[in-house]
Amino acid sequence: MRRFLVIGLATLFFSGCRMDVAAPVEQAPPEQRVEAAALQADVLPEVPAYYGDYRPNPSFTDDRRLRNPGEVMRDSRGEMEVLKATGEQKRVGEGPAELTVRETKILRYEPDSQPEFAFVKLFVEVRNNGDEPVHVEPVSEMITNTGETLHWQEEIYREGLGGMMAPGEVKAGNIGFIVEDAGAQVLTLRTGSDDEVEIRF
Repeated sequence: MRRFLVIGLATLFFSGCRMDVAAPVEQAPPEQRVEAAALQADVLPEVPAYYGDYRPNPSFTDDRRLRNPGEVMRDSRGEMEVLKATGEQKRVGEGPAELTVRETKILRYEPDSQPEFAFVKLFVEVRNNGDEPVHVEPVSEMITNTGETLHWQEEIYREGLGGMMAPGEVKAGNIGFIVEDAGAQVLTLRTGSDDEVEIRF
C-alpha cells in the first residue's frame, strides 16, 4: 500500500517537474555548490562511456557518476545515495529486439520537499537489429527475491524506451521501479517478448 502511495506522489512530482538540464553543481543552490563541486571533482569517477550523449532526466538527481554503495550526490532536485550497485552488463533477447542492461543500482532518493524512497534503477540500451519495425518493451515485469513484483505501468523514469522501433534504431536511458524492500539481492527482469534475465548484487 505504501509503495502505491509513494508511486503516486512520485509520478505527480516528477511529471510536474520542468527544469533545465544542467550540471548538478550549476543546479545546486549556492550553499550546496561548493560541496557538490568538491564531491564531483575529488571523489566520484567519470561518467561511464556507455552513457554516450545521454542527458540526465530533469526530474531526478544525476546519478551517472555514482557507482559504489555509500556514494551520495546532492543537488537542487534532492539527495541520491547508492545502496547497492553492479556494473555487470547483461544482454537479453535473441531476436531482432535486443536489450542490454549496462548497470543496475538500488538507490535511496530524497526529492526536494518529498518523502524519501528506495528504487531500482537500470541504465539500458534497446536496439532493433532486424530489417523490419518491431515493438519493444524493455522491462515488462521485475521480480525481486524479497517477493515484490513490479509491472511496466509502475516505471517512474518514463523516458520512452518502449514502443515501435525502426530497423537499426537504438535507444538508451533509465528505467526505475520503487521498491518497498531495498535489501533485494536478486532481480529477475522480463521483457515484453518474455525473455528473462537475472541480476545479482
